[in-house]
Amino acid sequence: AILLMPLPMELLSRHAGIGLSGVTEEAAPPSMDTEALMDGSLQSGLDSYVSSELPGRDLMIKLRNQALFSVFDISPNSNIIIGKDHDLFEEEYISKYEKVYPPAEESYVRELCDDLTYIRDRLEEQGKELYIFITPTKVRYYEEDVPDTFRAGAAFTDMPGNHEIFTKVLSEYDLKVYDSIAYIDTIKEGFDYPLYYRTGTHWSWPLATAVTIDLTAWLDEQSSYSFTPGSMECREVSAPVYPDADIFDSLNLFEEPYDRPYYEAVFSAAPQEGERPSLFCRGGSFMGQSLTTLINSGYFDSFTYVENTNAFRNDLTAPVTFSDYSELDLAAALEEADIVILEVNEAHIPTMSFGLIEYIMEHPEVL
Repeated sequence: AILLMPLPMELLSRHAGIGLSGVTEEAAPPSMDTEALMDGSLQSGLDSYVSSELPGRDLMIKLRNQALFSVFDISPNSNIIIGKDHDLFEEEYISKYEKVYPPAEESYVRELCDDLTYIRDRLEEQGKELYIFITPTKVRYYEEDVPDTFRAGAAFTDMPGNHEIFTKVLSEYDLKVYDSIAYIDTIKEGFDYPLYYRTGTHWSWPLATAVTIDLTAWLDEQSSYSFTPGSMECREVSAPVYPDADIFDSLNLFEEPYDRPYYEAVFSAAPQEGERPSLFCRGGSFMGQSLTTLINSGYFDSFTYVENTNAFRNDLTAPVTFSDYSELDLAAALEEADIVILEVNEAHIPTMSFGLIEYIMEHPEVL
């Protein structure tokens, strides 16, 4: 009977439409030859293949995950930490903010700012504009929900944090920097919506949109191009708008996201006045709730949007995946751009722009 259990569980999974969130890898059938048998790869390959193809697998995984989460208060995903009040965090962001991992060294940050200044100067020679856009981590605003064990295990508490050392050194340069952390600090006490949800790792849509409005006003002041003011309307919704429950979804549970009410935020702006610039931007997923809003609202005539390992050229629905910058025509993208924005989350300051700056310094001909 136990051996037959996967069959009804598979039927139930299909009937209920049960599937898994996130990235899942399907194992290929192993090679059936003598060499594979003798070196053990056949046996291990069969084990992986049977496990991935087992009928009812998705349902069994969700049952296990829900039991771990609800009964034992254990995260079924080793990268996701269950904090106090069931506030979910990515382990990487906690460890970087709490200085379990070493923050960026001042010498590195000075070299980074020197490189950014060189890039800025080369762009300005061609009449182009460079802006730095700093975004925050959830831990900064909900540190009280972080498990105490992280602070107890922090080994670099005598060093300034990534954001602190970056902004300190930046203050000695004349680079144009929009620091959303500084802006959020002015509105967080009276903000009518969650800054972040307990179920997500990214800022809430209301906060992201409020930052986008302020960024728009700042760009209008700094840029030679006009950026018309934006406004926001928030509405309560029955289910979270992605990514407001992104790390909750990665746990693959049966229960629904629990940090209600969730809100959608609608950004609106009058049509742009005068010539619209072309944009090149590089950064991480926090751009997806800020710069994409400006792109979708028609602030730019054309754009190249590079987020993590995906590049988008005038179409945010058509990503091109890359593993090396040599695969992208950076020279053409930067030639077309009037404005270059480099977004960096404070956790990723030690690896800002994911190697783009280093690539440009090694290949200055792309500028």
